[in-house]
Amino acid sequence: MNDALATHCRTALEQHGHLWFDADQLASMSGHDAREIAAEFGKRALMRLPEHEIAFQDWLRTTDPDVWKDLWEGEPDAPYLISLSFLADFADSNDKGAFLICDLQSTDNYYFTPDMLLEKESTDFVSAVRDRFLSGGTMTVEQALTVEISAGPMDIWHFSYLRGVDLQRAKKAVASLVEDRIVVHVPKAEHLSSFFDVE
Repeated sequence: MNDALATHCRTALEQHGHLWFDADQLASMSGHDAREIAAEFGKRALMRLPEHEIAFQDWLRTTDPDVWKDLWEGEPDAPYLISLSFLADFADSNDKGAFLICDLQSTDNYYFTPDMLLEKESTDFVSAVRDRFLSGGTMTVEQALTVEISAGPMDIWHFSYLRGVDLQRAKKAVASLVEDRIVVHVPKAEHLSSFFDVE
């Protein structure tokens, strides 16, 4: 990591007891920088979510309070502090990185990876949706959700927030895709381990 980042980390830790990074710092931070910061400071420090992700969490708090409580209720005095192991998810991204919701304990998870698309049943559908997306055509919520899932890990709350889709409508889209055997929905965190590491 460069000297300016190292100095910023030490100063933030002394002044706030945790690390934080603004959008410009995240945009200029490489994945290598993020891993070095996590290695050096990760055992003794947490990081505050970036501002764009805090705005999302504030939206979540009012839109789906049960999920927000599942994530943060145990930390009312220090909300939005997370492990530095997540820093790489925000590095080199400015305002694009996300703290994906994937290990809820008291409410259902709506976390998806490309591996959750059922290959045989979804291949033609995903291909058609991608073609429509690339040609600039309009898409249904189900189609937009399929594009998001095929592009990489995502959760229904970030999808709803970033796309301006009503959360209940987005959840209905999941149910429709499951019924049509396009995607697998794994609502319990303990069963998600076959798709990613929740620990």
